[in-house]
Amino acid sequence: MRLSLIFVVCLFFAFSAFGQKGKPTVPPTQPTSGSDFINILFSDEFNYSLIGIDTLKRLTGNVELNQDDVYLFCDSANILNSKRVIAKGNFILQQGDSTTIFSDSALYRADTKIADLYVNVSLVRGNQKLFTDHLTYNANTKIATYLTGATLTDDSTFLTSKKGYYHTNNDDVFFRENVVVESPDFTLRTDTLKFNARSKIVTFLAPTLIIQDTARIYTESGNYDIPNRKGIFNKNPQYLKNDQKAWAKRMEYDGNKEEIILAGDAHFQDSTTNATADRIIYNEKTGVTILQGNAFVRDDKRIITGDTVTYDSKKGTYATRGRSHIVDGTQVLEADRVDYDKERELGIAQGNVIWQDTTEKLTVVAEFAEHSKQRNYLKASGGKHGRPLLIKVIDGDSLYISADTLMSLQPDKLANAPAVDTLQSAAPDTISQAETPATSIPQKPNAQPGKPPTKQPEPAIPQKLFEIPSETDSLQTPPIAPKDSVLLDSTVAPNPQSAIRSPQSEDDRIILAFHDVRIFKSNLQALCDSLSYSTVDSMFRLFTAPIIWSDTSQFTADTVNIQLANDKIDQIFMRQNSFIVNSPDEFFFNQIKGKNSIAMFDSSELRRVRVEGNAESVYYALDDDKAYIGVNKTVCSEMLILFGNNEVEGIKFYTQPKATLFPMKKADHEGLKMAGFSWQMERRPQSVEDLLVAKSVVVRPVVPPGLVPVEVEKEK
Repeated sequence: MRLSLIFVVCLFFAFSAFGQKGKPTVPPTQPTSGSDFINILFSDEFNYSLIGIDTLKRLTGNVELNQDDVYLFCDSANILNSKRVIAKGNFILQQGDSTTIFSDSALYRADTKIADLYVNVSLVRGNQKLFTDHLTYNANTKIATYLTGATLTDDSTFLTSKKGYYHTNNDDVFFRENVVVESPDFTLRTDTLKFNARSKIVTFLAPTLIIQDTARIYTESGNYDIPNRKGIFNKNPQYLKNDQKAWAKRMEYDGNKEEIILAGDAHFQDSTTNATADRIIYNEKTGVTILQGNAFVRDDKRIITGDTVTYDSKKGTYATRGRSHIVDGTQVLEADRVDYDKERELGIAQGNVIWQDTTEKLTVVAEFAEHSKQRNYLKASGGKHGRPLLIKVIDGDSLYISADTLMSLQPDKLANAPAVDTLQSAAPDTISQAETPATSIPQKPNAQPGKPPTKQPEPAIPQKLFEIPSETDSLQTPPIAPKDSVLLDSTVAPNPQSAIRSPQSEDDRIILAFHDVRIFKSNLQALCDSLSYSTVDSMFRLFTAPIIWSDTSQFTADTVNIQLANDKIDQIFMRQNSFIVNSPDEFFFNQIKGKNSIAMFDSSELRRVRVEGNAESVYYALDDDKAYIGVNKTVCSEMLILFGNNEVEGIKFYTQPKATLFPMKKADHEGLKMAGFSWQMERRPQSVEDLLVAKSVVVRPVVPPGLVPVEVEKEK
């Protein structure tokens, strides 16, 4: 009994002496020992008692305790066996120099270094503060756990959840159940989330919804860097803003640039646009969308595909790079590069340009083109060997046109009141083929191009070779051009005002080709300096030294018009100085000359030629065996020439004809060549390639009859 009393007295004085010491100014940051016991550093009052085999220490006022690097502060504490602390009033747990936890009360166990903190709990690390009503902190693992809800604040960002785990050693915080993140830039909702309080990076571990003003982002995996406002969304990411939708295998968001990047099977949609690509970059601020790899854009006006497409929804402009394909209504454009400016309503295409009008069956191939669907405008230049090529399907066959420049315009852009083509308005010829002259002389069968015909005995000349109407007889059709009509000046470029009627629809167009125009079709070829084609009347108009070949016939005039009907060649109108040469063997030449002429076709084959004004003809007659029997030269006011199988079958002369018939042996064949005769078969394009390649051609100048023309070689 005495020994117990002495022990208690000694222990009392020991603690009294300890109580006289001052408070430590700064708790040590390193543990002073590896003890499993709690050290008492300071207390205003101290009571000690034994309860059975347990010891109980009661400390009151400014209590300070520690275990290794863990320091505890409170208003009062009960310590059981130096291992368990029940603390009340302004409790503080501090570990190291960066983690501090406050609460109204706490329970701390020295054997596990686990503290349970209750009521008004706040964990502070730098600028981060975690608030809850109950927190469990493991000083060994440095993990704080809450299960009844908490809020983490970081400057202006707030994170709340029902459960959470705060790893203070690396500042990772795991939030579980009903997770909500509130920041000035967005609101986030999810079930599981990781947040690093040091880097302030949010990691998505479950389906997550991010709300930004009117925009929403959904993802099931990824992360968001709050300070840098950058996010990466890896699993099933989706973007929604007003009527805009976007999704891909991966999504990136840059809040500073207000930019969204979709990668892998990327899609973007709004009320008027549907876009897909391998990668899509969309800027919310500028409204610019960049599609990279297998790009596809469909809006309410067009479909665009290409390697890369840049689309500006605010300005309505787009640009493509790589092989591009654009469908705009009935018009289709392909090129290596296209830039479209909505303000100018103009698209510029470059590199292997192919433009098509599916309604008109028109195709243009070039290197460079300016295009406007709204204005029905196209200007093409360059291409193979520097020349653009126009292709039009006629009668199931392709008509090819090449020139230095090709243009397409709306007719009403060229004239407010376009004039009617008076030549086209002429009524069709009413003379039927049943009225073929009585004498129809076939060509000799063994005559071959490039070789003179086999000599035969001179046959007797029939009495009636040609049908010559009386002086009072006349053509049963109106004149080719009325006397008061104004014919085009052949010395100037095409004047579309005189080439079109009032447009019937906004899709009507006029096509212009100028400088060194070349035409090729399987049954028709032509050359001229410039050309126009109108969809209003389906008329080709050739200007400045036009020349046309059809089978064995050659047509020239100051101006030549080619009329289409049902996508077939119907008529050829020749204005001023009309000259037709026909030769099946290129040794003897049938010639038809006059002021104006109309060549009429059936199934794209020449059937009749009507000549008006100062008509002249030189015609080589054939017998039934197609042997030459004579040549007739006739002068009259008007005439009608009938063709069959691309050969002259007969001629009708009108108004005071004067005819002279020469036997073949007595005829001066060279002298019978009329003024202006020029057989230019060497200039005739033989293939599409001839339209594009510059080549040497022979130009035969006009010479008086009887003189031998001097061939002049000219580079064209």
